[in-house]
Amino acid sequence: MAATDNQDNILNYAGDFRIKVVNILSYRKAEGTEKAFRVNLIPQTMAVNIVEDVTTPTLTGSIDVADGQDFRTLLPITGNEKLELHIFTPGQEEIKFIEGTTDTLAVYKIDKIRISGGTARQQIYRVHFTSREAIRNSITRISKAFEGPIENMVYEIVQDKNYLDSRKPIYLEPSATNSKFVIPNLKPFKTIKFLGDMTISQKYSNAGYLFYETTKGFNFRSFESLLAMSGTTARPVIEAYAMQPANLQNDKKEKDVVKDLQSPDSYSFEDVANTLEEVNNGLLANRLITNDIFNKKIETTDYDYHENFGSFFHTEHDNEGNRSDQKFLRPLTQIDDTGKTLSDYPLSKLMSVVETAKVHDEYEFPFSRNILPIKISQRAQMANFHLLMTVPGQTRMNCGNMISFALPEQRPIPHDSPQQLNPYYSGRYLILTLKHKFDVVNQKHTMNIRCVKDAVATELPQGLENITNLTEKTDAISVYEKDESEQLR
Repeated sequence: MAATDNQDNILNYAGDFRIKVVNILSYRKAEGTEKAFRVNLIPQTMAVNIVEDVTTPTLTGSIDVADGQDFRTLLPITGNEKLELHIFTPGQEEIKFIEGTTDTLAVYKIDKIRISGGTARQQIYRVHFTSREAIRNSITRISKAFEGPIENMVYEIVQDKNYLDSRKPIYLEPSATNSKFVIPNLKPFKTIKFLGDMTISQKYSNAGYLFYETTKGFNFRSFESLLAMSGTTARPVIEAYAMQPANLQNDKKEKDVVKDLQSPDSYSFEDVANTLEEVNNGLLANRLITNDIFNKKIETTDYDYHENFGSFFHTEHDNEGNRSDQKFLRPLTQIDDTGKTLSDYPLSKLMSVVETAKVHDEYEFPFSRNILPIKISQRAQMANFHLLMTVPGQTRMNCGNMISFALPEQRPIPHDSPQQLNPYYSGRYLILTLKHKFDVVNQKHTMNIRCVKDAVATELPQGLENITNLTEKTDAISVYEKDESEQLR
């Protein structure tokens, strides 16, 4: 139910939130009814945590409970309960899991039980929850032949009562993959991952789909669709963050809540550059050897990061919102006197697959050469240049959203000169992981965000034609002769 109280639409400060429902639904019936025994935990709730991740099929979370009435024993709480949750930022979209309207959450673990000090002698414990679909996945296997567009297969797996039996919304990106697959007794999430790895986007050049859940539902989509819209335009940012003084005021000398929402409490960078790892993971170059047993052919496909950069959308775009072909995260620099760059060495990551061009008469199996080299590079790009931020919470935010981050340059400047932004660390980022923390004790909602960029806002300077000036090769020295000569001295 949408909030109707006027106070529910007033944001008093950055991190303000409302909790409407925190109910534990027991596995047993309430006395004299056919309904589950239900306990309101709002008075006992100390904190609610919710985690989303684009690499994880379902969301997870926990509730910290200070229990002075021993609900854990009275219910009892055994890890087989359901959870109803309704939380929101005033004036924003709601996080809502309510029985009868949407799927409830599933409690699966209770831990960190201790007795608080003082006279109350409260039990303090943590109730862990996940989506109901995670439980369904654990007890279900699929043995079936699917055919047609892959997104239709995923839709059936998510909604069919024999599989995940979900009632949540699901975003399905149209694919260009029309195939037939026989699933050999796999669990639903593993099946979806297999299908996602075989999927080619209809609108974008990248390959391989992600499957993940946010508070708004499930997503089966390509990585590139998170960066752009309609296959033509870069996706706008949902929030613009900037390092700025706290407690800013607007023109009316009032506290500027909007500016506070856009001001990170803290930030740090992680995995900004690791050339050896990038080379070994196939980010800059890789080679795929394909053995087609149907046509009795062996083919070799080489991938070059710099050559293919402009074929895909990245976190940064050109001035018109189109693909950029020059904003490389890694410079185009010669590494030796041969004139080659790191992307000219595909053997740095070597892969080999065996496949059949045609499995069924009506359906063509997607070729690995059109999927694997691209996917390997793009997944490696997601593992680099991470920005970690703690920011005031907003329930409209989800993993998979685009944000921007403005970081001033740290070098000294004249007092009368305008502050410049760091041209490489500032810019657009994609949220990979988002952790909501609703601190009831301090009435503060914060978010821990891990986000990534795979391009720079300002093009990197041109590299030298040759950064390695090799000397003439030296003659080999016999260590035995050298040792003998030293002994004669």
